[in-house]
Amino acid sequence: MIKRLLTPELVITLQQLEGIGNKTILSKIGGNISAPISTLDELSSLLTTIKGKKFESISNYDLIEANKCAKRIIAHTEEEGIGIITYYDSLYPEILRNCKNEQGKLDPPLVLYYRGDIKILEIPGIAVIGTREPTPNGIKAGEFFAFEFAKRGFNIISGLAIGCDTTGHKGALAARGLTTAFLANGLDWDSIYPKENLTLAQDIVAKGGLLLSEYPVGQSCGRYGLVARDRLQAGLAYATIVVQTGVKGGTMHAVNATIASGKLLFAVAYRDSADSSHEKVQGNLMLVQDKGAHPLKSTGIDDAIFQIENKHKTSLQPVQPSLFD
Repeated sequence: MIKRLLTPELVITLQQLEGIGNKTILSKIGGNISAPISTLDELSSLLTTIKGKKFESISNYDLIEANKCAKRIIAHTEEEGIGIITYYDSLYPEILRNCKNEQGKLDPPLVLYYRGDIKILEIPGIAVIGTREPTPNGIKAGEFFAFEFAKRGFNIISGLAIGCDTTGHKGALAARGLTTAFLANGLDWDSIYPKENLTLAQDIVAKGGLLLSEYPVGQSCGRYGLVARDRLQAGLAYATIVVQTGVKGGTMHAVNATIASGKLLFAVAYRDSADSSHEKVQGNLMLVQDKGAHPLKSTGIDDAIFQIENKHKTSLQPVQPSLFD
């Protein structure tokens, strides 16, 4: 178990300091802590021991103001019924400590805001992702595979976007299984994006699922956040299923992170010629031909699970519906 070297309040305080990013906190600051730090004075003393102009320029006034901001964020978070865990907490999912970005560099989230049951992250996850504009058969495929994998014990992970993400969440809920949505915005209901899926987000929480984000309440969704969260979907999952994607679709961010992490990648294979020739399926074909993705058919679910279990040396347990009554 990782020692809680910093309290959430102090971690969020550091995030408010100009020029101090998550990677700096994890490597430069966290790497210099030898014993738990729980007060602002202790943090101030630590910062004076770290070499570098950015640390030397931090005044006590800067730290106090950053701490005031952190306290406001935490207060607003608690008012919304949202929880906070950081890299230094025992509830932090171990699999995310090894989260890699598209370039294959370690890039775990420092702070996670959550709404719902955080303990479902102990269940093996599988990412179900793809285009926002799937074909009718793509919608059916996404819901089918999410349903089947959820029924067999997976936590279905996606990003709440319209299209394939929605099929993943809905398929899991239809199976009375569990699903996690990684968002690129705050988890207060006013900030949920896209607005069309607000009811779905509420349904996920109501039925035992989870919403996750790196961003505090009130944070709107931006392009950078959407790209950054793709690594987290792949990072939290044992494997990734691409329902449908074009060759240059945004889905490729999560695909690249999956490949860089050495995790299993599956791409749904379509029998219908109208689907296999569709622009939004050409990425599936490319992933199988050029990137080593495994083609996934409706008859290949058990084989896919065998591959996942073998790679991760784990045994999945089927969902017990009575748990979610």
